[in-house]
Amino acid sequence: MDVSSHAPDRPSRSRGRRRAATAAVVVLATALGTPVAHADTLADLRAAAAAAQANQNQARNDIGESTATLDSATQKLAQSQAQLDAARAVLADMQVQLSAARERDAQLAAELAAAQAALEEARARVAQGEADVAAQQKLIIGAVTESYQQRSGLEGLSVVFDARSTAELGQRIQWNTTIFDTQAAQKARLDAILLQLQAARDEAAALEQRVADAKAESEANVLRISQLEAQAAAQQRSVAALVSANEAARQSAQAQLAADEASYASFAAEEAQLQSEIQGELSRLKAEAEARERAEREAREQAARERAREQAAREQAAREARERAARDTAAAQAAQRQASQQRVAAPAPEKTSSTASRSGGRVSSAGFVRPVNASPGSAFGMRFHPILKVWRPHNGNDWGAATGTPIYAAQSGTVLKAGLNGGFGNFVLIGHGNLIDGKYVTTGYAHQSRIAVSVGQRVERGQLIGYVGSTGLSTTPHLHFEVRLDGVPVNPMQYLP
Repeated sequence: MDVSSHAPDRPSRSRGRRRAATAAVVVLATALGTPVAHADTLADLRAAAAAAQANQNQARNDIGESTATLDSATQKLAQSQAQLDAARAVLADMQVQLSAARERDAQLAAELAAAQAALEEARARVAQGEADVAAQQKLIIGAVTESYQQRSGLEGLSVVFDARSTAELGQRIQWNTTIFDTQAAQKARLDAILLQLQAARDEAAALEQRVADAKAESEANVLRISQLEAQAAAQQRSVAALVSANEAARQSAQAQLAADEASYASFAAEEAQLQSEIQGELSRLKAEAEARERAEREAREQAARERAREQAAREQAAREARERAARDTAAAQAAQRQASQQRVAAPAPEKTSSTASRSGGRVSSAGFVRPVNASPGSAFGMRFHPILKVWRPHNGNDWGAATGTPIYAAQSGTVLKAGLNGGFGNFVLIGHGNLIDGKYVTTGYAHQSRIAVSVGQRVERGQLIGYVGSTGLSTTPHLHFEVRLDGVPVNPMQYLP
């Protein structure tokens, strides 16, 4: 319903609301017609301080959230850095494997070249062996054919009888044996050549298989090298991109944290300045109230002394009249009449307007009465302001009542303010002295349609001070009532009956 003493709410992670709260301070300052930093009333200073405190609290929350975001981003960066380190280790292992694979590739190439050279030599030996076998076979076939053509049944006898002598016979037998041995040797050599040929063929087949295996292994090794290189490059690119993204997030979080800390410092400085001004204003008000109370006390003491002097004078006159009456009856009667005319009646007790029935007939244990005959509405504490549309602390109670409903002083005291006061509209502030726990107590009455007291006036509990209205930042007729201890707002309901 009213704007008296609200400050922005502190929703989680809502800088938009923080900006709205700052705008609320500007609206309040505009309504007061003077900059917040130079406000010259306690109510204005308190309203600005509440907004500054809310901004400071929101900034503190923002710092905490930004710090958490930064910690999370830093943790993610550390995780991705660990992943990068692991990827680099894997990459190093892959590089070792690549180096080994390339060395093996060179070795395989050398072995393949040697195997191919050996295969060519083996093929040459096979071809030579085949030629030797063919030549030996031809030689043996010719010798066998010739021997077969010359052989007869009397061949053995011819060797004996054709000999002319014993020596010639021996020569013929030796010659025949030599021919036979030569043929047998050629056959044995043919067998050996055939064995060499088979060995050469087996070696060539083995070399061919070895060359084929070496080629297959080399091709597989080349493919493995290509795969390792691709995997290593892809892994390094992926993790490097992750590290880059996380580093950017961390830097962004760091920048946000720095901005939040700067905002917090600014709001803290503003709050400290406002609190200093508030304490100064409060001290001034207390000094003024004490001076007024001292002057009033001195005035009462002076009046008592005057009354005592007057009473003494009256008593002296009475004594003189009685003495004159004793001397002369007639003169005594005249003096007695004169004395009766001069006698002044003792002053009657001062009438006050603290009639309890005016404010509901009940007095609390703290000595307060209700300021208006109505029921309390919007309570003390945080609420959403209906005009400014922000969450702010409500530093009092609202009492809904029709325009013109009488408003009474909740406790006896001295009027400190009476007039227009920014968002409070027509406002009355009453100082009550150090009533509660040695703290200076004030009560405030906002949004009045008309004020019935003036600054410096002494009022009694239950005395009429004004009428309900809807002046200032208000949506409906009501009384906004506050109680403050040393300038700090407290819940009024704990002191009212």
